[in-house]
Amino acid sequence: MRGNLVGSLVLHGLVAAVIFGWAFIFRSYTPPWGEQASNAGAIQATMVASLPLPPKQRDLDTGVLTSERPSPAPLIAKEKTEPPPTPHEVPIPTKAAKPPKIAPKETPQPPKHVQPVPPQPQKAATGDTGGIRIPQATTDVKNGTASMSVQNRTFGARFAYYVNIVNRTVAQNWYTQEADPIASNGKSVTIVFDINREGIPSNARIETRSGSPTLDTSAMRALQRVDGFGPLPQGDHITVEYTFNYRRQ
Repeated sequence: MRGNLVGSLVLHGLVAAVIFGWAFIFRSYTPPWGEQASNAGAIQATMVASLPLPPKQRDLDTGVLTSERPSPAPLIAKEKTEPPPTPHEVPIPTKAAKPPKIAPKETPQPPKHVQPVPPQPQKAATGDTGGIRIPQATTDVKNGTASMSVQNRTFGARFAYYVNIVNRTVAQNWYTQEADPIASNGKSVTIVFDINREGIPSNARIETRSGSPTLDTSAMRALQRVDGFGPLPQGDHITVEYTFNYRRQ
């Protein structure tokens, strides 16, 4: 083993000696720097007035590299316009749109037979009241109703306001408590009296008795309590029929 170690050392020493010897020999035969400069050929140079510059790159705002040949923009089709007519040509006018036809309204034919003209309402005379003209009037009272009518229908229809005055005045003076509620319930009494030009009632009498003496008496007393109704609007006097209807509540 010892002999092998010695042989390895000797072998390595020989390899190192060979490398150093080769390096020394190569260095001694290398010519010094600049010895062959005299043998080199001359270099010919040509003087120029300017040097060409490289082409300038395009500056893009977007900073995006594009190709040398950008894609062409799409062509916009131009509106076709008709060329003006030549002096020998006559332009053809365009037809305007016609408005739609509207069928005329049919006029109703007059009736073959003459229709009667409806009567026009008569104008109210002085002293008339508006509304319905009635020859009689009715007023609700406690425990009954009081109604009246004028024998002169023309007067009652023409002066309905006066008829209402007479009806309300007598009804306000009828005291139903004067009548016996048991004997008078469901019964009625009618009296007749006159009214002169000054509107004073007179000549009162019972035309239809009720069958209850207290009811008949209360009706006569109601008229006796009235001093007057006011002057008549027309005529010297009128005759009035007044009915008292007793209804127990």
